[in-house]
Amino acid sequence: MKVAFAGTPNFAATVLRGLDESPHEVGLVISQPDPRRGRGRKTTPTPVSALARERELPLLQPARIGDAAGGISDNDALVVAAYGQVLRADTLRAAPQGAWNVHASLLPKFRGAAPVERAIMEGEEETGVSIMQMDEGLDTGPVALQLPFPIDSHTTGGELAAALARVGADAIVEALTLLEKGELTLAEQDSLFATYASKIRDEDKAIRWTWGAGAAHDLVRALAPGIGARAFHAAVEGPVKIWRSAVRSGGEAGARPGRIRVENRRMFVECGVGELEVLELQVPGGRRLGAGAFLLGRRLEGAFEA
Repeated sequence: MKVAFAGTPNFAATVLRGLDESPHEVGLVISQPDPRRGRGRKTTPTPVSALARERELPLLQPARIGDAAGGISDNDALVVAAYGQVLRADTLRAAPQGAWNVHASLLPKFRGAAPVERAIMEGEEETGVSIMQMDEGLDTGPVALQLPFPIDSHTTGGELAAALARVGADAIVEALTLLEKGELTLAEQDSLFATYASKIRDEDKAIRWTWGAGAAHDLVRALAPGIGARAFHAAVEGPVKIWRSAVRSGGEAGARPGRIRVENRRMFVECGVGELEVLELQVPGGRRLGAGAFLLGRRLEGAFEA
């Protein structure tokens, strides 16, 4: 089957790599325009555009994906993975066999932009990948295939996204093979069980020390290694980013949430229940440091803002 592929970040690049190495033909790749970054405003390729150029695949990078509808129509189907734009009806219908989305959750749970991070933040022990026929709703189309995947208590958002991308690559290849044979079956989603994984906002990044230590740890690992959970301290201008942590049970009786305790070059923060050990952190303008190395140079006295 000849397919057009639309995607932008690393997750999508992994799916594209799997498609390109499958029996199916990638007839067109569509990615968001390459962003300009840094002081020199140099163009930085998206992971998908970089892979397409490396493999000499036909590439379009329109400001609006609808502008690529003509190219999409030259293919049997459109595959979408983390593209980053809403697709209108004319784009969804451009390919004869429809548009198919590789979504990083077990739909109808965690519809939306941040299913990986939200699953970890909510303490889920299992997630997965869904292959869905796209409609005009937000991840509401019928599901063709689902593959579950476990989440352990140490998995970070980056690790889970990478693993789910590999699962997604296998899943979309299988789904396209069944579609080509006319053997693909669809199941409507039950919206009564739908949950939403909205985009991570600034307020979502802040640790509430009144939470239990487990919930604080879930936030830290969900936002690692790229976003960073945030804590605030009166002695630091701007957020302190916490990159790695561990849950410690107990804590002092009557402890105040947010209070910092240093012991043997280890940093602990009191939570509503238990303690969070800070293993790696970063202050504004500084490097990421393990807690022991950080404590050699400075100490944060008192408490983080609860």
